[in-house]
Amino acid sequence: MDVRKGEAERHWFRSDRFELVNGQWFFQTREGVLEGPFDNIREAQMELLLYLRHSEDVLYSGTG
Repeated sequence: MDVRKGEAERHWFRSDRFELVNGQWFFQTREGVLEGPFDNIREAQMELLLYLRHSEDVLYSGTG
């Protein structure tokens, strides 16, 4: 099984982060927060990538 960088081999349950609610798209963070709404899934996917990149930057720089 593929694991994220820095993780030991484990069997994690991974679920889909994207949800369609009343015709609008959302993504769910690891903390369980829904981010959105977005007009289409592509926009939600791009925003998730930006969210993850920002989270990594904050983690590695020690700023918040």
